[in-house]
Amino acid sequence: MLQRPKLRESFAPLMFAAAASIAFPGAGAATAPKSISEFCQANPNLDFPDRAFYGPHYKNGILPRDVAAVGATNWRCSDGKVYVCAGGASGSACKKMNPSREPSQDIRQTCEDNPGQDFVATATIGNSSSTWRCQGPTAKIIATVPLDDRGFMAQTWAPLFDARGKLNTGVELGADPR
Repeated sequence: MLQRPKLRESFAPLMFAAAASIAFPGAGAATAPKSISEFCQANPNLDFPDRAFYGPHYKNGILPRDVAAVGATNWRCSDGKVYVCAGGASGSACKKMNPSREPSQDIRQTCEDNPGQDFVATATIGNSSSTWRCQGPTAKIIATVPLDDRGFMAQTWAPLFDARGKLNTGVELGADPR
């Protein structure tokens, strides 16, 4: 009687070959920079740097020591420098914003359902860089916050280090102005 090999044994060489051919990010790459300043110099425009900075050691919510030291909740690389932000009560101060001056479907629906409403809630406007009101059933912009070159609110982000490269402990982290 002919015996069939066990499934596990017949696939073992195939599984080993497949695993050996997988490319792992960072395998054979140089070690990570020792500081976030060096990291941002090497990665000059990285909007969401956490995973790249920490690699496989990344855990959600972890912050570099210098970022936490100034009370910031977020950081990013912009023009080779480290910028920090505090999320604020709504958590939107650090988000990348939508620069469109056209109302979203949610904003339009709010105005259709509530004509004349003085202010459309932040929860409804989401990441719009504008605040909105309802003029009758039509959405109208109240104000628009200035965005930086990468689409973040300019007044909520600040450099982590001063011109001399020292930790900017007096940094003012602005709240969401919308």
